[in-house]
Amino acid sequence: MTPLDGPNEPGCLARSGGCATGLVARSEDAHSRLVFGATLALALMVTAAALPARADPLPDADGDGIADSADNCTLVANPTQIDSDNDGFGNRCDADLNNNGATNAQDTTMFRARLGLITVPPIYDAADLNANGFVNAQDTAIFRTLLGQPPGPSGVGPPGGNPIVPLFDTSTVLEPETVEDTGTALVTRFGDRARDRHAREAGLNFRKYDHYLSWYWEQRTATIEIIDRVAKGGTGIEFHIYPQWALSAPEFRAFFRGITTEGEYHTNLSATRIGTIPYHYTVTLTFNPKTNTSIAIGDRIELEISQFLAAPTHGRANYYGTAVLYIVGQGGLVPWEGLGSNLDSFALPQSAWMGGRTTLPYQYSNEPLERFKQLPGETALVSSQPFMLGRRLHHTDFETGVHSEFPTENPVYTEQVGKLGPQFYAASCVDCHLNNGRAIPPGLNTTIVNAVTKVGTATGAPDAQLGSSLQPLRIGGVGEGSISISSYTFTNGTYGDGSAYQLRQPNYTFVGPVPSNFSVRNTPPLVGLGLLEAVPEDVVTALADPGDSDFDGISGRAQTVTDPETGQTRLGRLGWKAGRARVSHQVAGALNADMGVTTAIFQQPDCGSAQSGCGTPGVELNTADLDNMVRYVSLLGVAARRSLNDAQALQGETLFSSAGCAGCHTTTLTTSTQHPFAELRGQTIHPYTDLLLHDMGAGLADNLPEADASGAEWRTAPLWSIGLTAGVSGGQEAYLHDGRARNLSEAILWHGGEGEASKEAFRTMTSTQRAALLKFIQSL
Repeated sequence: MTPLDGPNEPGCLARSGGCATGLVARSEDAHSRLVFGATLALALMVTAAALPARADPLPDADGDGIADSADNCTLVANPTQIDSDNDGFGNRCDADLNNNGATNAQDTTMFRARLGLITVPPIYDAADLNANGFVNAQDTAIFRTLLGQPPGPSGVGPPGGNPIVPLFDTSTVLEPETVEDTGTALVTRFGDRARDRHAREAGLNFRKYDHYLSWYWEQRTATIEIIDRVAKGGTGIEFHIYPQWALSAPEFRAFFRGITTEGEYHTNLSATRIGTIPYHYTVTLTFNPKTNTSIAIGDRIELEISQFLAAPTHGRANYYGTAVLYIVGQGGLVPWEGLGSNLDSFALPQSAWMGGRTTLPYQYSNEPLERFKQLPGETALVSSQPFMLGRRLHHTDFETGVHSEFPTENPVYTEQVGKLGPQFYAASCVDCHLNNGRAIPPGLNTTIVNAVTKVGTATGAPDAQLGSSLQPLRIGGVGEGSISISSYTFTNGTYGDGSAYQLRQPNYTFVGPVPSNFSVRNTPPLVGLGLLEAVPEDVVTALADPGDSDFDGISGRAQTVTDPETGQTRLGRLGWKAGRARVSHQVAGALNADMGVTTAIFQQPDCGSAQSGCGTPGVELNTADLDNMVRYVSLLGVAARRSLNDAQALQGETLFSSAGCAGCHTTTLTTSTQHPFAELRGQTIHPYTDLLLHDMGAGLADNLPEADASGAEWRTAPLWSIGLTAGVSGGQEAYLHDGRARNLSEAILWHGGEGEASKEAFRTMTSTQRAALLKFIQSL
């Protein structure tokens, strides 16, 4: 029987062209599929057995006269050693037929085509070699075994070739911890902000707890220290409060009651002032009125410390504080849920702590639009005020200096006036990041200005006429051009139970220059970015499996990028294709390409080689301001998981695992102990991402590579807080890189490539199972 040969030899298996060898019948019934594998295996064995044996003392497993140490096909005879693509695997054993760096269903489909077998749409059906109804690791294993390729990378080495340099190491300067064990006490230190109303007031006339009032960045944060001597066998707990401004009435409330009003506490005291500048107030508690005993280890103390300001410089004077929960003897604050008719605070189970101690308590004030805008659940002393200053910049128009909230009450930020452009497509961060969540694609034939349109060449280099980003607007003139959605292509499909679904894919129209390669990138939610930055590089690379060596059908690989400040090779982890290594690069890059605002990190305006009038190089936003913006974005609190005891959601969690979703959407990661921000260090988090690149198939592919990522490769999108999308976005939803998916079902059904098997598992579930899976995802 004719062996499978290279393009210059007799036979059929070549990278270009091929022929029908007649190895098996053309029938596509299950029997012929199984015969296909057995027949081809026999052909390979006969070929190898026909070759003469040799008395070479060096190992030669396939007996082709070439020692294994020098053989590019060690398990299949390949005496000519032809390797058409120079990837280290000879043509006879190279399973990566399309040379994309992974062996998967696309390659097995090509393999069947070379052998003259029918490959009918959807193409992945043709890769079901064992005819069990699924394309999965078993089929990939059959394919590789037939070609004699051992487990491991299929002709692709580590991306870039340079070792990844960690962002943080033992030389990183660390900010103070939030919890300190002094030997005689556990000391917890955290930051707080002024609040309009109380945490549990959800009535129509309230709902004013999570929102921000005017002048929130001036004289309206405080730092608090809890000295817990009970934890070490002593007596009493001291509370030290340091507001930025003197208090007219230093109200201190503890031990929530909530019987007559939603803001009622058992303990209501006036703190003692013991300092002037800095302002310092203190209270000591020894008695628990809920148990009528002395405070003991395990007692729950909910605090709400008001900020009733004495004649502040601007704005109103009286504010409440954040409702925080402290468990005696544990140290640190914990996210809480309200139980009972009065919603008394109890610590959430750690399974709900999606962002570790940055996790937010459940929201009871009915303010869904505000959920992605909050301080982390436990904020370090040094973070609360810079967070507010960064938030102000995030909401500032860089042309006019006007704040997006209360524009007539908040002052113009004069220092930022006139920094916009000259070319841009958003004047402020919040123009795109709607409530810090996902942007919603605009209507048809409307210029897209709330999503990035990245442009470039086939190699990913900037477009000569446009630079790296299409900027449709210009100060005092006409922008580079524009893009809009002209129509959608709709595809109808059916679930396994016969019920219908419809998917849509946007079609774009350009006005002005039409880039040869482009990618529309919808704005993703901003929560948890600092935690993702804090995940150690070796944790991510340990999850990578570029050659699918474990045969699970998933071949995620690490993205590598060049650090714009140091030139070092870093692990890419942020953005749709993991094109940024750290939050500062992401923020500075957005300022540059989206708003035309330069920083010390990106001093050159975004400009193509054939362009002019892009602006003057320099530093417009100073480093202190940039640092505040980075801290704000890095520390936005992550919502807690919900529906913890819901039977449907728990069934969905099991289905999530059995469908293979967790193969990419990794449930649990641990952050580094060397990140400079105390809030982000050493946290166990549940982002549901591996931060790796995955081939998601032709349906989701664009034609613009980014660093090491091809057009079909996308970083696994985190799923934390995804169930809050509609509330944050005002009732609408938009998922995937271009916002095409209108709901979570559509987002799943667009999965292809490495996600094909999981998509098919979802598509063939019963309606009850699908509902359960969606309920679980919405609980995250």
